[in-house]
Amino acid sequence: MKKAISVAKELGLDCIELRGCWNKNIKDLTNAEVQKIKAMAKRSGLKVVCISSPFFKCNVTNEKEVKEHLKFLPRVIEITKLFDSKIVRGFAFWSVKNPGQYWNAVIENLREAAEKCNEEGVVLALENEYSTLVGTGKESKKAIEEVGSKNLRLVWDPGNAFCAGEVPYPDGYLNARDYMVHMHLKDAVRDKKTGEVRFVAVGSGEIDYEGQFEALKKDKYNGCASIETHYRINNDGEKSTRETYNGLKQILNNL
Repeated sequence: MKKAISVAKELGLDCIELRGCWNKNIKDLTNAEVQKIKAMAKRSGLKVVCISSPFFKCNVTNEKEVKEHLKFLPRVIEITKLFDSKIVRGFAFWSVKNPGQYWNAVIENLREAAEKCNEEGVVLALENEYSTLVGTGKESKKAIEEVGSKNLRLVWDPGNAFCAGEVPYPDGYLNARDYMVHMHLKDAVRDKKTGEVRFVAVGSGEIDYEGQFEALKKDKYNGCASIETHYRINNDGEKSTRETYNGLKQILNNL
């Protein structure tokens, strides 16, 4: 954690998003560990903007799993508030065959979770994740509008939309933009023969990030954007993050 904060500070970042620390999932941190991270971030001038919980990364068909996730949600909300943050990242369950059969259950569970977040003054931000039942901007809009809660918003991830077969910008973004409170940044290329997706540094893939950032500026987006470190050079997270940062900086300089 100390190294990650040091690199973020060196790169001149403003915010960090927490998913795991000291080989522990963010939801399993103790209050003492939360306070330690909070103090480290504060000394470096970094704001914890989002708690990247694994909430509802489970099977909607498994009632026991769903109940377990709803049971740990209050602790995730508590951790979010301890960090003076407002955003809890969540998902819309693992993909299943015949998803339409379970869609109503997805909406009902998301509505229940959004209401819990509303009661505690935080936002449940649904991430469009290609391995779940909501992978694209279009699907995100459908889910959020059907839930109908001001406390269910979106973590827009162009990389995940690309993996799900959507054109992230402009297609996905045009559906996502009205609901965004946070954003993930990762780029990718698709093998023309196999269709397999490989993550690459931002700016070297097939996603139109110049168009995406131009649109964010035009639409006056005022949230944060996190570099998501799925791209790895020889499993070196720091090296690949720096390369992605340089690619991102080049795009912004071009604009």
